[in-house]
Amino acid sequence: MRPSLAWKSVAFILLLLAVCICGCTEGTAGNAGMGDMIDQQIQALSSDDPDTEHTAIMTLIEIGEPAVQPIIDSFAVSDNKTRIYGAFILQEIGEPAIPALIIALNAKDTDTLSICTTTLIGMGKPAVPYLLDALKRNNPNTDKVKEVIVRIGEPALPALQAATLSSNPEYARSANELIQSIYLSAKLKAGGFNAQQNTTVTATD
Repeated sequence: MRPSLAWKSVAFILLLLAVCICGCTEGTAGNAGMGDMIDQQIQALSSDDPDTEHTAIMTLIEIGEPAVQPIIDSFAVSDNKTRIYGAFILQEIGEPAIPALIIALNAKDTDTLSICTTTLIGMGKPAVPYLLDALKRNNPNTDKVKEVIVRIGEPALPALQAATLSSNPEYARSANELIQSIYLSAKLKAGGFNAQQNTTVTATD
């Protein structure tokens, strides 16, 4: 007796469900395995074995974006060596790390806040559009976002000048204020350097 069309349809649906369940299970296991591997590599950053540490650095850079948040999370609990390596890895990962670093500017942990701030400043110009977007969206830590932009300095000026033309008056005003802050900061640095030079010349005279 040949199976009815209805029975064939039910069997096909059951087969699809089985494939879906297997695929979802494998995907979850794969994600868990990746997370465990990332954690192991982060721990290896302070192994005191140069080869092991170098391998961990290169592996995390190769993993890329999935490693970003675990590295940032590690700053609150890891040693200084791991933090230094972590900041380097995030800079090497580059643009995919920037959004998570900006979110971390709201971190309550002072080590996390300090390292993420320094890392964004080190990234420079590529971070500026993301920082300005956070500014436009009223990031909870607007003052910290502005501080990072000012410390990036001159590379941020073209994007800031474009932002001054925004139809959002508050955003345009903030961009203009940041431009002035960058110019003032540059003048203060130059003035301090010149003053130091003059003191040196006077002393040698």
